[in-house]
Amino acid sequence: MNAMLKLFSIRGGIHPEGRKQRTASLPIEKAPLPPMLYLPMRQHVGVPSEPVVTAGDHVKAGQLVGICSKDISAMMHAPTSGEVVDIGPHVAPHPSGLPGLTLSIRPDGKEECVPLLPPLDPFLSEAESIAERIAAAGIVGMGGAVFPAAEKLELRSIYDLHTLVINGAECEPYLTTDDRLMRERAEAIIDGARIIRHTLGVKTIIIAIEANKPEALAAMAAAARDFLNLEIRPVAVRYPMGSEKHLVQALTGLETPAGQLPVALGVLVHNVATAHAVHEVVRFGKPLTSRIITVSGGAIRHPANLEVLIGTPIRHLVEICGG
Repeated sequence: MNAMLKLFSIRGGIHPEGRKQRTASLPIEKAPLPPMLYLPMRQHVGVPSEPVVTAGDHVKAGQLVGICSKDISAMMHAPTSGEVVDIGPHVAPHPSGLPGLTLSIRPDGKEECVPLLPPLDPFLSEAESIAERIAAAGIVGMGGAVFPAAEKLELRSIYDLHTLVINGAECEPYLTTDDRLMRERAEAIIDGARIIRHTLGVKTIIIAIEANKPEALAAMAAAARDFLNLEIRPVAVRYPMGSEKHLVQALTGLETPAGQLPVALGVLVHNVATAHAVHEVVRFGKPLTSRIITVSGGAIRHPANLEVLIGTPIRHLVEICGG
C-alpha cells in the first residue's frame, strides 16, 4: 500500500458545515425492532421484485420474500421473523410520496432464521459463482444509487476495467455511517473490496476517504497494509467529493465523457458499505437485510449511528432517538 502523502481534490465544489461531530464518536448500535416493517418491492434501480409470499404467511429472518422479475432487479429477504400481514400499496421511500407495492411484516420478536448459505472461499471460486452469490443475497449499491451489485459486476464483460474505487468519502453533512463502519469493520471492508477485485479481474484498488476522517484512514490503512495494489487515498473535504464522476477524476485525473459513466474509463466504483455487504454474504452467507444509518439533527436529543433492519419506519428511529 502506498503511503498517504498526497491529498486528492477536485475543482469547484462547496464547503457546507459538516455537523458530524455529534455522531462521529458514537459506535454503531443495533436499533430495536419496530412494531412493523414495510418492505417496498422496489428498493433498487430497475423493476420491482415480485413477492413470493402471501398475506398470513410466517417468515423467518433471511427467508426469500421477493425475486427478480427482470434482468435488472434484486432479491429481497425478510429482515426478521414474523407474520406477513399485507401485500399492497404503501407510501414508498421516494420524494414523490406515491405508494408502491409493499410487503408488511409484523415482527414476532423471536428472530428465527433460515439456514444461511454456505461460506465460499472467494479466491478459490470462479467469478461467476461469486456474482451469483451476491445476486442471491440481494446486494445493491449502498452509497445511494442502489444499482444491483451483481449487475454492476457483469460490466466486466462489456468494459476493459483496470481499477476498482471504493468510495468512503461520505461528503454529506451529518452522516457518519461510513466513517464508523470503516473504523469498526475495516478488515471486513478490505476483504470485500478484494473479493470484488477478484470477481472483476482488475489489478488495482483505490479506497478514497475524506481527510476529515483520520481514525477511519488509520483503521483502513492498518487493515490494508499487507495487500499489494491496494491504496488508501485521502481526498479533500468538499461537496460533492463522493459523487462518482468527481471522485474518479480526483483520484485518476480522468474526466468521464458527457453521457457516460466511469466504467467507460476502465474504473468501477463501489461504496464501502457495499464492500462490507459482499464480505458478509461471501464469507458467512448473510443476505442483505439491514444497513447502517445516522440519525441526527437539531430536533434529535439522542443522535446515533444505528444498524437498522430494512423496512424500519423513519418515525420509529426518530422516536427512539428522542425526536
